[in-house]
Parts: sequence; structure tokens; C-alpha cells
Amino acid sequence: FSRTAEPAGPDHADEPPPEDRTTPGEVTAVLTLVNEVGLHARPAAQLARTVARFDAWVTVEGVDATSVLALMGLGLARGDRMHLRAGGPQAREAVTAVEQLVADRFGDRA
Repeated sequence: FSRTAEPAGPDHADEPPPEDRTTPGEVTAVLTLVNEVGLHARPAAQLARTVARFDAWVTVEGVDATSVLALMGLGLARGDRMHLRAGGPQAREAVTAVEQLVADRFGDRA
């Protein structure tokens, strides 16, 4: 199996990647993981439980934030940036809750 690189296109460095572009009513955030283990099993489960409480859809790096396995599959580690995108009636509240969870290091104080 081999993978070939895509030809270089025009330089769009000043434009956000497509997953960062929002439509009206969507909320985005970029958070840096500061907890020791990043988005491993327990933090991924906490994040999934947190966003499931809201009337909103939430993605992290384009995957469903209510799926623990999808979140763990991202392999995000301490220091990595995590891109959130949310929509729906409680999108802002869901993103705020995730921001607080990350700021609180998912409960880890180590």
C-alpha cells in the first residue's frame, strides 16, 4: 500500500481549515489539553458525558464528541490543540462546559 501526496494547491494559509469554518448558530473553540494523559479513556468518557447533557451536537477534530472510542482514536496528548465545533440550541453552553472541563484538567491535579 502506498500513499501519494496531493499536488500543492494555492496558498490559503490565511483561511481556516474547512472544519473550522462555521455556519450561523455554530460555535467553535480551540483548546489546549493540559492534563497529564491528554484525551485518553477517562477524560474522553468525561467529555462524552458532558456534551451528551446538552441539546447540541458537538465534534472534536471532526468526530462525534459523544463517542468515547472516536475521541480516544484521535490520540490527542498533553499539549495538543483540540478543535471543537458545536451547533444546536445549547451549543454555546456545551462548548463552555468542555472549556471548563479542559481548564480543570478533567479533575486531575497532578
